[in-house]
Amino acid sequence: MPSNNTFEIWSMLMQARAGAYNVRRKELLETGITPEQAGILNILHVERDTVVTPAKISKIFLREPHTVSVTLKSMEAKGLLELRKDLERRNMIRVVITEAGENARNNAFLLNKVQKIFEDFSEEEIEQLKGLLRKVRDKSINELSTPKVKPNYDLNILHNYDTEISLKNNS
Repeated sequence: MPSNNTFEIWSMLMQARAGAYNVRRKELLETGITPEQAGILNILHVERDTVVTPAKISKIFLREPHTVSVTLKSMEAKGLLELRKDLERRNMIRVVITEAGENARNNAFLLNKVQKIFEDFSEEEIEQLKGLLRKVRDKSINELSTPKVKPNYDLNILHNYDTEISLKNNS
């Protein structure tokens, strides 16, 4: 695909995302939670029969762990979830949705205003859109998981550097 098309598609994708996000944010103002918090509550609802950790939420939600941790603490303060230390693995935190969190999630997923965005789409168009967005998401995840170091890269350079630094510090 020519690069000018890529930029045009990227721009439209960003505009569509911003517009839909702002509709969702405005809709959620009435419930007192943000779109990110609604997404996390949904993850906790869907994954309620499994162990959910901040790292798992970060991976599912495609967000940085620090960002998720800040959001989780804010949600805990609102009583939407509990952060519990794992009794067997003290360094692991489990995230558990509360009854207030379930209620907030149920209220947040009425989606009346967001549904209006898609009301003129046919079922076929919805399925096409879902398929295309899934491809964009999956290719993005694949691109993010590409190693930063080339597989054939000689890591001995790093070892040699560490050894030289160690020798200098010991002399």
